[in-house]
Amino acid sequence: MIVSRRGLFGTAASLAVAPGIPGAAMAAPVAARVRLPDRENFKLDHVFLNAAYSHPMGRMTYDAIEAYLQRRRLEPDTPWASVNPRDAAVERFARLINADPADIAVVPSTMVGENLVVQALNLGPDAGVVTDAFHYSPEIYGEYHRRGVPVAVAAPRDNRIALDDLDRLIDHKTRLVAISAVSSDTAFQYDLGSVCEIAHAKGALVYADVIQAAGAVPLDVKASGVDFCCCGGYKWLMGEFGVAFLYVRPDRLKGLQRPEEGWRQYKTYESHVYPFDTPGDRAIDYTLSDDAVGLFEVATPSWGALAGLTGSLDYLHAVGVENIAAYRAPLIAHLQDEMPRLGFLPLTPRGQDAPTIAFARRDAAKLLGPPLEKARIKVQLSKHRLRISASVYNDVTDIERLLSVLARAVNGAPA
Repeated sequence: MIVSRRGLFGTAASLAVAPGIPGAAMAAPVAARVRLPDRENFKLDHVFLNAAYSHPMGRMTYDAIEAYLQRRRLEPDTPWASVNPRDAAVERFARLINADPADIAVVPSTMVGENLVVQALNLGPDAGVVTDAFHYSPEIYGEYHRRGVPVAVAAPRDNRIALDDLDRLIDHKTRLVAISAVSSDTAFQYDLGSVCEIAHAKGALVYADVIQAAGAVPLDVKASGVDFCCCGGYKWLMGEFGVAFLYVRPDRLKGLQRPEEGWRQYKTYESHVYPFDTPGDRAIDYTLSDDAVGLFEVATPSWGALAGLTGSLDYLHAVGVENIAAYRAPLIAHLQDEMPRLGFLPLTPRGQDAPTIAFARRDAAKLLGPPLEKARIKVQLSKHRLRISASVYNDVTDIERLLSVLARAVNGAPA
Protein backbone atom coordinates (compact mmCIF):
# COMPACT_ATOMS: atom_id res chain seq x y z
CA MET A 1 0.00 0.00 0.00
CA ILE A 2 1.23 3.50 -0.83
CA VAL A 3 0.91 5.74 2.21
CA SER A 4 0.95 9.46 1.53
CA ARG A 5 3.34 11.61 3.51
CA ARG A 6 0.30 13.78 4.16
CA GLY A 7 -2.01 10.96 5.11
CA LEU A 8 -4.23 10.42 2.08
CA PHE A 9 -4.19 6.65 2.13
CA GLY A 10 -4.39 5.28 5.64
CA THR A 11 -3.82 1.79 7.00
CA ALA A 12 -6.73 -0.55 7.52
CA ALA A 13 -8.56 -0.56 10.83
CA SER A 14 -8.66 -3.63 13.02
CA LEU A 15 -11.00 -6.31 11.74
CA ALA A 16 -13.22 -8.95 13.22
CA VAL A 17 -13.36 -12.35 11.54
CA ALA A 18 -16.74 -13.82 10.75
CA PRO A 19 -17.18 -17.19 12.46
CA GLY A 20 -17.15 -20.07 10.02
CA ILE A 21 -15.94 -18.00 7.09
CA PRO A 22 -12.13 -18.24 6.88
CA GLY A 23 -10.57 -14.87 6.19
CA ALA A 24 -13.91 -13.02 5.98
CA ALA A 25 -13.49 -9.59 7.56
CA MET A 26 -16.06 -7.15 8.84
CA ALA A 27 -16.24 -3.97 10.84
CA ALA A 28 -16.73 -4.96 14.46
CA PRO A 29 -19.57 -2.45 15.19
CA VAL A 30 -21.72 -3.95 12.44
CA ALA A 31 -20.69 -7.59 12.78
CA ALA A 32 -24.26 -8.67 13.44
CA ARG A 33 -25.55 -6.95 10.29
CA VAL A 34 -22.84 -7.22 7.63
CA ARG A 35 -20.48 -10.09 7.03
CA LEU A 36 -18.04 -10.19 4.18
CA PRO A 37 -18.50 -11.57 1.63
CA ASP A 38 -21.84 -9.77 1.73
CA ARG A 39 -24.25 -11.84 -0.30
CA GLU A 40 -27.31 -10.68 1.58
CA ASN A 41 -27.26 -7.12 0.30
CA PHE A 42 -25.78 -8.16 -3.06
CA LYS A 43 -27.64 -11.10 -4.56
CA LEU A 44 -25.94 -11.97 -7.85
CA ASP A 45 -26.48 -15.04 -9.99
CA HIS A 46 -23.00 -14.94 -11.53
CA VAL A 47 -19.40 -14.10 -10.62
CA PHE A 48 -19.10 -10.35 -10.97
CA LEU A 49 -15.53 -9.03 -10.92
CA ASN A 50 -16.16 -5.74 -12.71
CA ALA A 51 -17.23 -3.30 -10.00
CA ALA A 52 -14.78 -0.72 -11.32
CA TYR A 53 -17.02 -0.45 -14.39
CA SER A 54 -20.32 -0.23 -12.53
CA HIS A 55 -20.85 -1.50 -9.00
CA PRO A 56 -23.88 -3.75 -8.49
CA MET A 57 -26.75 -2.05 -6.72
CA GLY A 58 -27.09 -3.36 -3.21
CA ARG A 59 -30.32 -3.79 -1.30
CA MET A 60 -29.60 -0.68 0.77
CA THR A 61 -29.36 1.46 -2.39
CA TYR A 62 -32.42 -0.11 -3.97
CA ASP A 63 -34.52 0.40 -0.83
CA ALA A 64 -33.54 4.07 -0.58
CA ILE A 65 -34.44 4.69 -4.24
CA GLU A 66 -37.69 2.76 -3.86
CA ALA A 67 -38.70 4.91 -0.89
CA TYR A 68 -37.98 8.02 -2.95
CA LEU A 69 -39.98 6.69 -5.90
CA GLN A 70 -42.96 5.93 -3.68
CA ARG A 71 -43.01 9.53 -2.52
CA ARG A 72 -42.41 10.77 -6.04
CA ARG A 73 -45.39 8.72 -7.24
CA LEU A 74 -47.78 9.61 -4.42
CA GLU A 75 -46.72 13.20 -3.70
CA PRO A 76 -45.94 14.79 -7.09
CA ASP A 77 -46.24 18.31 -5.66
CA THR A 78 -43.47 17.77 -3.10
CA PRO A 79 -41.21 20.87 -3.15
CA TRP A 80 -38.12 18.91 -4.17
CA ALA A 81 -35.93 22.01 -4.26
CA SER A 82 -36.15 22.23 -0.47
CA VAL A 83 -37.26 18.72 0.58
CA ASN A 84 -34.83 16.40 -1.13
CA PRO A 85 -32.07 13.87 -0.47
CA ARG A 86 -29.33 16.13 -1.80
CA ASP A 87 -28.06 17.49 1.52
CA ALA A 88 -28.13 14.08 3.19
CA ALA A 89 -26.11 12.51 0.38
CA VAL A 90 -23.60 15.37 0.33
CA GLU A 91 -23.13 15.17 4.11
CA ARG A 92 -22.40 11.45 3.91
CA PHE A 93 -19.95 11.85 1.03
CA ALA A 94 -18.23 14.74 2.80
CA ARG A 95 -17.60 12.52 5.83
CA LEU A 96 -16.25 9.81 3.55
CA ILE A 97 -13.49 12.08 2.20
CA ASN A 98 -13.06 14.33 5.28
CA ALA A 99 -14.54 17.43 3.66
CA ASP A 100 -17.04 20.04 4.76
CA PRO A 101 -20.45 19.72 3.05
CA ALA A 102 -20.32 23.38 2.00
CA ASP A 103 -17.28 22.56 -0.13
CA ILE A 104 -19.12 20.04 -2.31
CA ALA A 105 -21.31 20.72 -5.32
CA VAL A 106 -23.55 18.14 -6.99
CA VAL A 107 -22.89 17.83 -10.72
CA PRO A 108 -24.12 15.33 -13.34
CA SER A 109 -20.93 13.26 -13.70
CA THR A 110 -17.21 13.09 -12.99
CA MET A 111 -16.41 14.24 -16.52
CA VAL A 112 -18.73 17.22 -16.20
CA GLY A 113 -17.07 18.10 -12.91
CA GLU A 114 -13.62 18.11 -14.47
CA ASN A 115 -14.80 20.23 -17.38
CA LEU A 116 -16.38 22.74 -14.99
CA VAL A 117 -13.13 23.07 -13.06
CA VAL A 118 -11.16 23.57 -16.27
CA GLN A 119 -13.58 26.25 -17.45
CA ALA A 120 -13.47 28.00 -14.07
CA LEU A 121 -9.67 28.23 -14.26
CA ASN A 122 -9.85 30.15 -17.56
CA LEU A 123 -6.98 28.27 -19.20
CA GLY A 124 -5.07 29.99 -21.98
CA PRO A 125 -1.62 30.47 -23.51
CA ASP A 126 -0.16 31.37 -20.12
CA ALA A 127 -2.28 28.98 -18.03
CA GLY A 128 -1.65 25.40 -19.10
CA VAL A 129 -2.10 21.82 -17.92
CA VAL A 130 0.10 18.91 -16.94
CA THR A 131 -1.59 15.53 -17.02
CA ASP A 132 -0.52 11.92 -17.57
CA ALA A 133 -1.20 9.06 -19.95
CA PHE A 134 -3.14 7.14 -17.27
CA HIS A 135 -5.62 9.96 -16.59
CA TYR A 136 -9.14 8.99 -17.60
CA SER A 137 -9.86 11.96 -19.83
CA PRO A 138 -6.66 13.37 -21.36
CA GLU A 139 -8.51 13.98 -24.63
CA ILE A 140 -10.24 17.06 -23.24
CA TYR A 141 -6.82 18.61 -22.76
CA GLY A 142 -5.94 17.72 -26.33
CA GLU A 143 -8.82 19.93 -27.39
CA TYR A 144 -7.58 22.75 -25.17
CA HIS A 145 -4.11 22.30 -26.65
CA ARG A 146 -5.60 22.89 -30.11
CA ARG A 147 -6.89 26.20 -28.79
CA GLY A 148 -3.42 27.30 -27.70
CA VAL A 149 -3.31 26.00 -24.11
CA PRO A 150 0.09 24.50 -23.17
CA VAL A 151 -0.44 20.81 -22.35
CA ALA A 152 2.21 18.33 -21.20
CA VAL A 153 1.52 14.61 -20.72
CA ALA A 154 3.67 12.43 -18.47
CA ALA A 155 4.32 8.95 -19.88
CA PRO A 156 4.43 5.83 -17.67
CA ARG A 157 7.62 4.08 -16.64
CA ASP A 158 7.39 0.56 -15.22
CA ASN A 159 3.59 0.92 -14.99
CA ARG A 160 3.91 4.05 -12.86
CA ILE A 161 3.85 7.79 -13.35
CA ALA A 162 7.02 9.00 -11.67
CA LEU A 163 6.63 12.05 -9.47
CA ASP A 164 9.93 13.30 -10.85
CA ASP A 165 8.41 13.34 -14.33
CA LEU A 166 5.44 15.39 -13.15
CA ASP A 167 7.79 17.75 -11.35
CA ARG A 168 9.89 18.19 -14.49
CA LEU A 169 6.85 19.00 -16.66
CA ILE A 170 5.33 21.60 -14.32
CA ASP A 171 6.63 25.06 -15.18
CA HIS A 172 5.68 28.71 -14.72
CA LYS A 173 2.87 28.37 -17.27
CA THR A 174 1.21 25.41 -15.53
CA ARG A 175 -2.11 26.36 -13.97
CA LEU A 176 -3.47 22.85 -13.37
CA VAL A 177 -2.15 19.34 -12.75
CA ALA A 178 -4.94 16.91 -13.70
CA ILE A 179 -4.65 13.26 -12.66
CA SER A 180 -6.67 10.23 -11.64
CA ALA A 181 -5.98 9.28 -8.02
CA VAL A 182 -6.37 5.65 -9.11
CA SER A 183 -6.04 4.90 -12.82
CA SER A 184 -9.14 3.40 -14.40
CA ASP A 185 -7.10 1.35 -16.86
CA THR A 186 -4.18 0.08 -14.80
CA ALA A 187 -5.08 0.86 -11.15
CA PHE A 188 -1.86 2.82 -10.71
CA GLN A 189 -2.37 4.71 -7.46
CA TYR A 190 -0.87 8.11 -6.80
CA ASP A 191 0.44 9.43 -3.52
CA LEU A 192 -1.91 12.37 -3.88
CA GLY A 193 -0.37 14.35 -1.04
CA SER A 194 3.00 14.27 -2.75
CA VAL A 195 1.50 15.36 -6.08
CA CYS A 196 -0.07 18.35 -4.33
CA GLU A 197 3.19 19.27 -2.61
CA ILE A 198 5.04 19.27 -5.93
CA ALA A 199 2.35 21.24 -7.76
CA HIS A 200 1.74 23.79 -5.03
CA ALA A 201 5.46 24.48 -4.67
CA LYS A 202 5.39 25.68 -8.29
CA GLY A 203 2.12 27.61 -8.01
CA ALA A 204 -0.09 25.05 -9.78
CA LEU A 205 -3.39 23.59 -8.60
CA VAL A 206 -4.37 19.91 -8.59
CA TYR A 207 -7.53 18.26 -9.88
CA ALA A 208 -7.98 14.56 -9.06
CA ASP A 209 -10.52 12.22 -10.60
CA VAL A 210 -11.34 10.05 -7.58
CA ILE A 211 -14.08 7.83 -9.02
CA GLN A 212 -11.82 4.77 -8.68
CA ALA A 213 -10.71 5.80 -5.19
CA ALA A 214 -13.60 7.20 -3.13
CA GLY A 215 -15.41 4.36 -1.42
CA ALA A 216 -12.67 1.90 -2.36
CA VAL A 217 -9.64 3.24 -0.48
CA PRO A 218 -9.37 5.69 2.43
CA LEU A 219 -9.36 9.25 1.09
CA ASP A 220 -8.72 12.47 3.02
CA VAL A 221 -8.92 15.63 0.93
CA LYS A 222 -7.82 17.92 3.74
CA ALA A 223 -4.75 15.86 4.53
CA SER A 224 -3.78 15.56 0.88
CA GLY A 225 -4.26 19.25 0.15
CA VAL A 226 -5.96 18.53 -3.17
CA ASP A 227 -7.64 21.58 -4.70
CA PHE A 228 -10.42 19.88 -6.68
CA CYS A 229 -11.70 16.33 -6.99
CA CYS A 230 -14.80 14.71 -8.38
CA CYS A 231 -16.50 11.33 -8.06
CA GLY A 232 -19.58 9.84 -9.72
CA GLY A 233 -21.92 7.70 -7.67
CA TYR A 234 -22.16 4.46 -9.63
CA LYS A 235 -18.78 2.84 -9.02
CA TRP A 236 -17.30 2.35 -5.54
CA LEU A 237 -19.95 4.56 -3.92
CA MET A 238 -22.35 1.74 -4.86
CA GLY A 239 -25.01 4.16 -6.09
CA GLU A 240 -26.80 5.02 -9.32
CA PHE A 241 -25.89 6.91 -12.50
CA GLY A 242 -26.67 10.59 -12.86
CA VAL A 243 -24.88 12.45 -10.08
CA ALA A 244 -21.33 13.18 -8.96
CA PHE A 245 -19.78 15.09 -6.09
CA LEU A 246 -17.35 17.90 -6.92
CA TYR A 247 -15.11 18.98 -4.03
CA VAL A 248 -13.50 22.44 -4.12
CA ARG A 249 -10.96 23.48 -1.51
CA PRO A 250 -12.58 26.60 -0.05
CA ASP A 251 -9.51 28.82 -0.24
CA ARG A 252 -9.37 28.18 -4.00
CA LEU A 253 -12.80 29.65 -4.77
CA LYS A 254 -11.53 33.20 -5.03
CA GLY A 255 -10.43 33.99 -8.54
CA LEU A 256 -12.38 31.20 -10.24
CA GLN A 257 -14.83 32.27 -12.91
CA ARG A 258 -18.36 30.89 -12.80
CA PRO A 259 -18.57 28.50 -15.80
CA GLU A 260 -22.37 28.22 -15.95
CA GLU A 261 -25.41 30.02 -14.55
CA GLY A 262 -28.46 28.48 -12.91
CA TRP A 263 -31.04 28.70 -10.15
CA ARG A 264 -29.21 26.34 -7.80
CA GLN A 265 -26.56 29.04 -7.36
CA TYR A 266 -28.96 31.62 -5.94
CA LYS A 267 -28.61 32.59 -2.32
CA THR A 268 -31.46 35.10 -2.52
CA TYR A 269 -34.00 35.76 -5.27
CA GLU A 270 -36.69 38.43 -5.40
CA SER A 271 -39.03 39.20 -8.30
CA HIS A 272 -40.32 42.71 -9.05
CA VAL A 273 -42.44 41.69 -12.05
CA TYR A 274 -45.77 40.36 -10.83
CA PRO A 275 -48.71 41.88 -8.97
CA PHE A 276 -47.99 42.50 -5.28
CA ASP A 277 -44.21 42.05 -5.75
CA THR A 278 -42.05 44.59 -3.96
CA PRO A 279 -41.21 47.31 -6.49
CA GLY A 280 -37.64 47.42 -7.74
CA ASP A 281 -35.45 49.04 -10.35
CA ARG A 282 -34.86 45.68 -12.06
CA ALA A 283 -37.09 42.77 -12.90
CA ILE A 284 -35.24 40.46 -10.51
CA ASP A 285 -32.78 41.00 -7.70
CA TYR A 286 -30.62 38.06 -6.63
CA THR A 287 -27.39 37.16 -4.90
CA LEU A 288 -25.24 34.11 -5.54
CA SER A 289 -23.83 31.74 -2.96
CA ASP A 290 -20.11 32.17 -2.45
CA ASP A 291 -19.35 28.50 -1.87
CA ALA A 292 -18.89 25.48 -4.18
CA VAL A 293 -22.64 25.32 -4.82
CA GLY A 294 -22.73 28.96 -5.87
CA LEU A 295 -19.97 28.37 -8.38
CA PHE A 296 -20.69 24.93 -9.83
CA GLU A 297 -24.20 23.70 -9.01
CA VAL A 298 -26.59 24.86 -11.72
CA ALA A 299 -29.92 23.07 -11.96
CA THR A 300 -32.07 20.19 -10.75
CA PRO A 301 -29.97 17.11 -10.00
CA SER A 302 -31.14 13.51 -10.04
CA TRP A 303 -33.03 13.35 -6.75
CA GLY A 304 -33.52 9.59 -7.15
CA ALA A 305 -29.79 8.91 -7.58
CA LEU A 306 -29.05 11.09 -4.56
CA ALA A 307 -31.62 9.15 -2.54
CA GLY A 308 -29.90 5.91 -3.45
CA LEU A 309 -26.56 7.31 -2.37
CA THR A 310 -27.88 8.04 1.11
CA GLY A 311 -28.39 4.29 1.47
CA SER A 312 -25.12 3.18 -0.11
CA LEU A 313 -23.03 5.78 1.72
CA ASP A 314 -24.57 4.74 5.03
CA TYR A 315 -23.48 1.20 4.16
CA LEU A 316 -19.92 2.32 3.39
CA HIS A 317 -19.71 4.19 6.69
CA ALA A 318 -21.07 1.20 8.59
CA VAL A 319 -18.72 -1.36 7.07
CA GLY A 320 -15.76 1.01 6.81
CA VAL A 321 -13.71 1.73 3.72
CA GLU A 322 -10.55 0.62 5.54
CA ASN A 323 -12.17 -2.73 6.29
CA ILE A 324 -13.35 -3.15 2.71
CA ALA A 325 -9.82 -2.45 1.44
CA ALA A 326 -8.32 -4.91 3.91
CA TYR A 327 -10.84 -7.60 2.98
CA ARG A 328 -10.14 -7.13 -0.73
CA ALA A 329 -6.33 -7.05 -0.42
CA PRO A 330 -5.67 -10.83 -0.29
CA LEU A 331 -7.95 -11.39 -3.29
CA ILE A 332 -5.92 -8.89 -5.33
CA ALA A 333 -2.65 -10.33 -4.01
CA HIS A 334 -3.70 -13.83 -5.08
CA LEU A 335 -4.31 -12.58 -8.60
CA GLN A 336 -0.95 -10.80 -8.63
CA ASP A 337 0.72 -14.10 -7.75
CA GLU A 338 -1.17 -16.40 -10.10
CA MET A 339 -1.90 -14.42 -13.26
CA PRO A 340 1.75 -14.06 -14.40
CA ARG A 341 2.08 -17.85 -14.16
CA LEU A 342 -0.63 -18.06 -16.80
CA GLY A 343 1.25 -15.75 -19.11
CA PHE A 344 -0.48 -12.47 -18.30
CA LEU A 345 1.66 -9.33 -18.20
CA PRO A 346 1.01 -7.28 -15.04
CA LEU A 347 0.03 -3.64 -15.55
CA THR A 348 -0.69 -2.82 -11.91
CA PRO A 349 2.22 -2.04 -9.59
CA ARG A 350 2.48 -4.07 -6.41
CA GLY A 351 2.35 -2.43 -3.01
CA GLN A 352 -0.91 -0.52 -3.52
CA ASP A 353 -4.38 -0.92 -2.04
CA ALA A 354 -6.28 0.02 -5.21
CA PRO A 355 -9.49 -1.95 -5.83
CA THR A 356 -8.57 -3.26 -9.28
CA ILE A 357 -5.79 -5.12 -11.02
CA ALA A 358 -5.02 -5.14 -14.73
CA PHE A 359 -3.06 -7.36 -17.10
CA ALA A 360 -2.11 -7.39 -20.77
CA ARG A 361 -2.41 -10.38 -23.07
CA ARG A 362 -2.41 -10.36 -26.85
CA ASP A 363 -5.94 -10.80 -28.21
CA ALA A 364 -7.36 -10.93 -24.68
CA ALA A 365 -10.94 -10.16 -25.69
CA LYS A 366 -10.95 -12.68 -28.52
CA LEU A 367 -9.31 -15.44 -26.47
CA LEU A 368 -11.05 -14.93 -23.14
CA GLY A 369 -14.44 -13.45 -23.96
CA PRO A 370 -16.27 -16.66 -24.99
CA PRO A 371 -15.09 -18.92 -22.13
CA LEU A 372 -15.74 -16.22 -19.53
CA GLU A 373 -19.21 -15.63 -20.90
CA LYS A 374 -19.94 -19.36 -20.85
CA ALA A 375 -18.73 -19.57 -17.24
CA ARG A 376 -20.84 -16.50 -16.29
CA ILE A 377 -17.86 -14.53 -15.06
CA LYS A 378 -17.74 -10.79 -15.66
CA VAL A 379 -14.46 -8.88 -15.92
CA GLN A 380 -13.52 -5.85 -18.02
CA LEU A 381 -12.04 -6.93 -21.35
CA SER A 382 -10.50 -4.82 -24.08
CA LYS A 383 -8.60 -5.91 -27.17
CA HIS A 384 -5.33 -6.77 -25.43
CA ARG A 385 -6.12 -6.16 -21.74
CA LEU A 386 -8.30 -7.32 -18.91
CA ARG A 387 -9.14 -5.61 -15.64
CA ILE A 388 -10.42 -7.45 -12.57
CA SER A 389 -12.12 -5.63 -9.71
CA ALA A 390 -13.35 -7.40 -6.58
CA SER A 391 -15.77 -5.99 -4.03
CA VAL A 392 -17.57 -6.86 -0.82
CA TYR A 393 -19.59 -9.72 -2.33
CA ASN A 394 -16.57 -11.60 -3.74
CA ASP A 395 -14.41 -14.19 -2.03
CA VAL A 396 -11.51 -16.48 -2.87
CA THR A 397 -13.81 -19.03 -4.53
CA ASP A 398 -14.69 -16.39 -7.14
CA ILE A 399 -11.01 -15.75 -7.77
CA GLU A 400 -10.24 -19.46 -8.07
CA ARG A 401 -13.13 -19.94 -10.48
CA LEU A 402 -11.81 -17.11 -12.65
CA LEU A 403 -8.26 -18.49 -12.59
CA SER A 404 -9.51 -21.94 -13.57
CA VAL A 405 -11.35 -20.60 -16.62
CA LEU A 406 -8.40 -18.46 -17.66
CA ALA A 407 -5.98 -21.37 -17.29
CA ARG A 408 -8.09 -23.55 -19.55
CA ALA A 409 -8.42 -20.76 -22.10
CA VAL A 410 -4.72 -19.97 -22.37
CA ASN A 411 -3.77 -23.65 -22.43
CA GLY A 412 -6.21 -24.43 -25.21
CA ALA A 413 -8.36 -26.80 -23.14
CA PRO A 414 -12.10 -27.04 -23.91
CA ALA A 415 -14.21 -24.71 -21.80
